[in-house]
Amino acid sequence: MSKNALTFLLFGIVLFLLVYSVWRISQPRPLSTDEMIVNGFYPYGTNEPVRDFRLIDYDGAEFTREDFQNKKLNFLYFGYTSCPTECPVMMSLMRQLYDKIETDEVAYYLVSFDPEIDTLERLKAYVTGFNPEFMGLTGKIPEVVKLGQQLGVQKLAPMENHMNQRIITHTNHLIVVNSDAEVLGIFRGPLESSAMALVVKYLLTVN
Repeated sequence: MSKNALTFLLFGIVLFLLVYSVWRISQPRPLSTDEMIVNGFYPYGTNEPVRDFRLIDYDGAEFTREDFQNKKLNFLYFGYTSCPTECPVMMSLMRQLYDKIETDEVAYYLVSFDPEIDTLERLKAYVTGFNPEFMGLTGKIPEVVKLGQQLGVQKLAPMENHMNQRIITHTNHLIVVNSDAEVLGIFRGPLESSAMALVVKYLLTVN
């Protein structure tokens, strides 16, 4: 083998190893249950299916459990547009997460606990203000409450605080549902988008 050929071969091997190393580093690694919990995600031991429900999205189209099959993962957050603190924080976290994972295999939903105030137009303006790809869901109170209860989300009746703000105390979890409409678990605060992204990238490889 000539000197030039040997140099070319060695260069090719080094280039291959470099590309392979970069690829390996970019691949999500398996996470144990403890590692997921450390990163804010609490997986359920068994994936419970979501029971039938009927809501509508902010464009007025019906939304049911069958719609979950359009994405590998579906994130559901229950809140309301006039929420002064927790809801905008979680919506901002979802926006950061969206930017970090760079995939179209995840859907992000805000389910309104306050359909009296959250008209379709108001809901759409609020949700898309965080990200045009995010979807808002609403519906009759019994349907919203029914879905929330089976996902472990509870709320209290609306009240006003000392600043005359409308307050609905509610569970502040981000629920993860797969394409088979099975609940995989919840993200529970305190949360950080980079840690969440690590878990989501892993979940995408196993769902």
